[in-house]
Amino acid sequence: MKTLLFCFWVFMSGLLTAQTVDSPVFKARNGSIRNITRIERTSKCTKVYIHAIFRPHWWIMEDGDSYLEDAATGKRYSQIGAEGIELKKKIFMPDSGSTDFVLLFEPLPEEVQTIHLIAPDSNESNTYDISLVPAKKKDQSLLKAVEGNWFADNAQGHWVYGIHDSIVILDNRLYDLTECRKKGKRLILNALDRINGSAVTLQLTPRKDGSCLIALDHGEAQRYVRTRPEIPAVEADNGYGTDFFRNDSVCLQGYLDGYDTRLGFDSGILYLANEIIGKDYPTVVPINSDGSFQCKFVLPHPVCQNLMINNAWIPFYAEPGDTITLYLDWEDLMARSRARDHNYPLVHTAYMGKNAGLSYLAMMLSGHFNYSYDKLAQAQKTLTPAQFQEQLTPVVAQWQQQADSLSCLYAPSQKAVSLIHNQVNLQMGYTYLEFQLARNYYAQKDTTNQVLKVQPDASYYKFLKEMSLNEQSTLANANVGSFINRFEFMGPLAPAYKIQIELQNDEDFKALSEDEKKLHLQLKMSEVKDSIVNSLCGASSSLFWQIAHVRNLRYVLSEVLKRPQDAEIFVSQLEKTVSHPYLRATVREMQKKFHSVTKQTSYRLPEGKATDIFRRVIAPYAGKVLFVDFWATTCAPCRQGIQATAKLREQYRNHPGFQFVYITSEEESPEKAYAEYVETHLKGEACFRLTDTEYKYMRELFQFNGIPHYVVVEKDGSISTEQVGTHNLADFLKKRFEDSH
Repeated sequence: MKTLLFCFWVFMSGLLTAQTVDSPVFKARNGSIRNITRIERTSKCTKVYIHAIFRPHWWIMEDGDSYLEDAATGKRYSQIGAEGIELKKKIFMPDSGSTDFVLLFEPLPEEVQTIHLIAPDSNESNTYDISLVPAKKKDQSLLKAVEGNWFADNAQGHWVYGIHDSIVILDNRLYDLTECRKKGKRLILNALDRINGSAVTLQLTPRKDGSCLIALDHGEAQRYVRTRPEIPAVEADNGYGTDFFRNDSVCLQGYLDGYDTRLGFDSGILYLANEIIGKDYPTVVPINSDGSFQCKFVLPHPVCQNLMINNAWIPFYAEPGDTITLYLDWEDLMARSRARDHNYPLVHTAYMGKNAGLSYLAMMLSGHFNYSYDKLAQAQKTLTPAQFQEQLTPVVAQWQQQADSLSCLYAPSQKAVSLIHNQVNLQMGYTYLEFQLARNYYAQKDTTNQVLKVQPDASYYKFLKEMSLNEQSTLANANVGSFINRFEFMGPLAPAYKIQIELQNDEDFKALSEDEKKLHLQLKMSEVKDSIVNSLCGASSSLFWQIAHVRNLRYVLSEVLKRPQDAEIFVSQLEKTVSHPYLRATVREMQKKFHSVTKQTSYRLPEGKATDIFRRVIAPYAGKVLFVDFWATTCAPCRQGIQATAKLREQYRNHPGFQFVYITSEEESPEKAYAEYVETHLKGEACFRLTDTEYKYMRELFQFNGIPHYVVVEKDGSISTEQVGTHNLADFLKKRFEDSH
């Protein structure tokens, strides 16, 4: 009898253990706010224990519509309740930023071994392929012992090897893993180069201290560790030489560890821009099903850039001709999303390539020398320019001290030292200019605020004399575009835009032809701007002011000066200010483009995936001229443009030769907001809501980072080079269709 009872107890113990799985393993998840710590299966229900992590004092809510899905059959098991949390109620997180509760679901049949936890209305609460069978050590693959990144065990700590699932990374190249076998205490890995098919063999010997001896192609084994130095070393250099400006391609490649096609995205994007000419050229970064990615783009000079994946910004540094290999950990990206902080550290990110050390620096700088957006917004409404200057001065002094300390750590690299100090200068300049720019907007909204009526005097802009506005290496920094934009449109330049009003009563000006008036006005505006800027900067024609001139030239040549002879006069005068050889060459290239004898009025789209997507969208309107509006519900200027053209849409509705087309994305126009806006403002129009990746390809095809963006498609399907927007659309339509409508 005792033997029978003992056997029954052993049987029941095994059964109970099998019904409870602690820390269940899973294959993928699209968010890390809900963390599954245990799953209990009973005859009445299935309990899923959740450890929630989120920002303190921010709220979470369980809607009660989650479900479990049998991975084998697809059958769903509904949520029937919860313990420790009230459904459909906001729960504010405690100071610790974590809380625990249990979700209750219908009981699972005994044969179910793998499930998905799905929250249909959330984009970061799904977990896939959760195993209900306790993991056993013997089930682990051979690769598990050596999987991960391996760094040199020395002061430099370079990332040398990456071994991840089916991918091997070494020597700044990606390899497909073809074989993994054990030979004594060693693991032998064979892999093939993805580009040229060459084979490599790795011999790895894991050690008890967590390190690993690795030999490449039967060479001498070296010791490697899994952790990199806190401050990765940079290669010594003497700074940027005379070849700072040089056009060449860059290859960005890498691996997103933990990626799964079910996560809801299959691409990233680089919001690239040529800041000298103010031209965007975003580049799509396709992500393969195994998590690898690769793209190529052209740079005119070194840059600190960001790869954007699933709304996470990953910094890197690149020079023309570089190949950069990047390792990303999906758990890191989810932690950043969970923190709702763009500067939350991506601790496992690794870089490979000749400038890897500068990429680590770019990542560090992205979180340094920042001035709180909320603090700036508050200052704009409550402080006079002099008071803000007083507030910001000690902050800048602290930034400069931090920059000096960082420069000591990166002293072997003059490029690194330049990037560090340039970052401080740019952030200082941008913050001062942004403060005054937004105050003018607030003053229009709140006419009773006396603080907003106080305008800065010339002393406010003394920071311009402290900046290195002639340092071309500043163009390598990530936020240089934001500074240049504020610099070229800063408040002190306002008198230049009033010249037209002053000239209206000038008899000599009134006697000129319309084309002559436009030329005279542009020349006079440039002259006034030069005088103002040179006075503020304490120098004549700084490099950054020359860049501002070049950026403005695109508008002048494309929108204002239509006669080639006027363009030549303007450019010749401009060359007296623009002295930098690269910028002078750029000016002449722009003149040739906009005033060529054989200037194109339209162009054909290149064959490829992006063009296929666009052709599919516009196919129903073949043979018509199309005004294509790329927009989003989250974009206020987009909505303003749409609403401003309501009468035009009514006027040209059902026109036999013309059609409005509106294109947005699922990411930028959430479904509910999109449906409501279309019903109210675009009902009956040709509206398309593309997937996030499809819309990224539209950005790449038509070269735009910001929206709204407008494209005119000719009747033959070619793309017009004429610049048409909502501001001049009525004139365009009148010119094209006044005889037929």
